[in-house]
Order: sequence, then C-alpha cells, then structure tokens
Amino acid sequence: MDVLKIAVAGTGRRAQAHLSTIVKMADLYRLVGVCDVDRKKAEEAAGRYGGRAYDHPVRMMEGERPDLLFVIVPPEGHHILAEAAADRGIHAMSETPIGITLPCIDRMIEAARRNRVKLEVSENVWRFPAERLKKRIVDAGLIGPVTQVHCQYLSGAYHGMNAIRLYAGGEARRVVGMARDVPVRPYVSYGDIPVKANTWEAGLIEFDNGVTVVYEFPARRAGSRGNYWEIDGPEGHILGNDLFLYRRGEKGDERVQYPILTDVEEAGGKKVITRLRVETDPPVVWENPYVRYETTGADDVARADQLAMMHRAIVKDVEPGYGAVQGRKDQELVIAVRASGLVGGAPVDLPLKAVTAHEERLHAEFRERFGCDPLSPTEQAIQMFYPTIGVRQAVKK
Repeated sequence: MDVLKIAVAGTGRRAQAHLSTIVKMADLYRLVGVCDVDRKKAEEAAGRYGGRAYDHPVRMMEGERPDLLFVIVPPEGHHILAEAAADRGIHAMSETPIGITLPCIDRMIEAARRNRVKLEVSENVWRFPAERLKKRIVDAGLIGPVTQVHCQYLSGAYHGMNAIRLYAGGEARRVVGMARDVPVRPYVSYGDIPVKANTWEAGLIEFDNGVTVVYEFPARRAGSRGNYWEIDGPEGHILGNDLFLYRRGEKGDERVQYPILTDVEEAGGKKVITRLRVETDPPVVWENPYVRYETTGADDVARADQLAMMHRAIVKDVEPGYGAVQGRKDQELVIAVRASGLVGGAPVDLPLKAVTAHEERLHAEFRERFGCDPLSPTEQAIQMFYPTIGVRQAVKK
C-alpha cells in the first residue's frame, strides 16, 4: 500500500488530536513536517510526533513536498493555506468549518479544481460511530420517513448543520433565523477574553423533501444537554442515543426503548470501540473498521476515517469521503441563519445567490484585523497568526 507524506499546519489542541491519530496510521501516512508560527511549539510537536519543525508553511511545503497538507489553523486561514497548497500541486484537508464565508470557500474549491488536487474538510459528526449507526437505523426505515429534526449544538454551528443534513436528506430551501446576545454570569473564554454575554441563535429550516428542522445554539452553556439532536418519524424517533419505536401491544401502541449499546475490547491497555448496536429484531449493527489503529473514542474513529478516506481519494483518484462541496453546504446553512437574523428573521432562500451582509461584515473584520483582503490574500497572509477568537466571534450580529 502507498504510504503518503503528510504535513500539518498548526500545533494547537485540535492539531494535537489529529497528530495522535496520524502517527497510529503508519501504513498510510508518514509525517514529514509540522508547522507553527511559534517555532518552539512546532519543535515540541515534531519532537513528540515526528517530522521536521517549521515556522513557515510555504517553506514546509516546498522543503518536504508532502502529498497532503492538513490545515489545522483557525478558520480565517483555511482558504489561504489550502489555496497555497493547491498552487504547489499538494492535496489539502482543512479543519472545520471549511471556510468563514462562501467566497472564501469558493476560492479553495476553484484552486483545487484548477490544480487537479483533492480538497477535503475534516467534518467529523457524520463519521461518529453513533451517527453511523443512527443513519443505518433511519435508512432501514425503522422510524419511517424522517419528518422533523431538532438540533442543539454547542461546539460549532457547522457541525450541527452536518447532523441536520445527514438526517433530513434532500436540499435545504428556506431558512428563518434569529440571533441576539444574552447576558450571562461573567467568565473567561478562549484567549483569556472576559465574557459577559453569549450569542444565542436559532433557525427554522425547510427542506425540499418536506422535512422541517429546528436548530438552536443556546446561550446557556453550563448545564445544557450539550450537542444533542432528535430525529422524528411516524413509526418512532431517536432521542440522543436512544431509539424509540411504536409497537402494537395488548393495550394498543406501546413506545419501546432500544438504547444504543457499545462493545469494546482491550488493546494495549486501552478500551477500543469494536461495534455499536441496537437490539431490534433484527439488530442494527455498525462495525468499527479501524480497530487495528486502537481507536479509543468516537472522535478518534472519525479522525481515522477522515485520513483513511483521504488516502483512498489520493491513491485511487476518487472523490474524498465528504468533500468540499458538502462542507460548503454546511456553512451555507450557518450563514443563512445569521443573514436572516440580521434582517429581523426575514426568510432567506437557498441556495444563496449573492454575498450576504453577514459575510461582508466578516470580510471587513478580516481586513481590519489582518491588514489584507481575504479574497486577495498576500504572501504575508500565508504566515499570519490567526487567533482562536477570530472574526467569526468578532462579528456576532
């Protein structure tokens, strides 16, 4: 099997998670470079995971000539680094969201097309074992045709949209959104920034197959249900990680619960996920194809799947497992909710036909913060430090 050279741009917390998975997949990848604008951080990561340390992504790409660049910097820099990779004939995989606006994303997609390289976004929600199993439950028709999806998501609205689109099917056609800042007990957020108010947003989404969706990003973080969704059908529903089906009993219809069960095995002192199942008749089962990599949690499984499917796309010259176009659709829904909220909840039709006021605000904030146009990036922008709290949080409403 071909072993591809992979280089990673970024050494933050999310990059550390991906690096821990990359080094377990030595039959598919060889880590050749790790880059961070803080050279000390790059050296620490290279010392821990392997590869050569760099403080400039272009020098890393031109010095190592990797087959794949994994872009794991804050989203403001995704399109800039992915385009730089494509222009050097290097395939790219970006962390989520794929980009901050649709024009930025379209630059990435066009650069990949122009240079005939693969472009992927490492969206993990649909790859989680529980979501793989729930999708099989839905596809098997156990709850009947999906009628509604309710989604609350705390760790990235684009992830919530991925879950929504996974189960709703069809194409989103109309969005009504609301957003406002809600006072909260003061706390310190990422980047040591004091916070006195959290953004709350919600959306109603109509799909062309008749499915309706209720989405919420709650202002109250502590004590909430976390990332949670419900999938409704006429024959049953999935609430979180529990399946409920209606069954005919002696006293009429009964609501029977089938919890999702997880099987694990010991490997190297770790508990490795082997399968997930529900004990329906017949059972619905998902088997973990990455047991050999000792994938210990849902996100580890998802990371292994991203890398394995990208390896297949490059070696066999097929489409990536998810693809940039799908990542664009996830972000388009987020943008539409916020665009609607900016105009008092007026409906927004999809697909979007023009750059929204929300995106214009993001572009303006990018220019103010970084001194260049996001749609005409300079060479300096390739090596820019993009803070964790970036333009996405600076432009709320």
